[in-house]
Amino acid sequence: MSEQNVVNMENLWTTRTERLGNRLLIGVQNQLPQSYEEEQQLFATLEARRSEIQNLTKDHNTYMVIHDDGSRMTVARMVSRVSDVPAGMVSLALPEEEYEVFRFEEKYICTFWQYFCDHEHQKKYGINTVKARFETFNDTLQPNGITEIYYPKE
Repeated sequence: MSEQNVVNMENLWTTRTERLGNRLLIGVQNQLPQSYEEEQQLFATLEARRSEIQNLTKDHNTYMVIHDDGSRMTVARMVSRVSDVPAGMVSLALPEEEYEVFRFEEKYICTFWQYFCDHEHQKKYGINTVKARFETFNDTLQPNGITEIYYPKE
């Protein structure tokens, strides 16, 4: 890959570093890999069952978490505390962490993932691909064609 290609690809997104506190989540989970349709079904299931989740916070994000070294996906909402987890749902705790946040137009999602399959690119940004990473979904991002992906820093 030429230096010109790398520069062009990196111009597709902006980055920022952000420290986030502990996050407690409750949602639905599947094994990876899965199809786009199965992913959308997770979102639909969570939305249909959202009223069953106790202690929801005012955080209006839906979190799509990739964890267990990339073998599982959880779609969840944040809660202030975990009490009863509804049947068929799971709880997940994301520890306080510093993240590299990548923001870009959704149409570049495949380019983004292709770029970050390369270990040298992961190293360049100092990201940890073994720890849980997540995307946020809300009324200000996806309706405007924007994606934000949070990767833990090394």
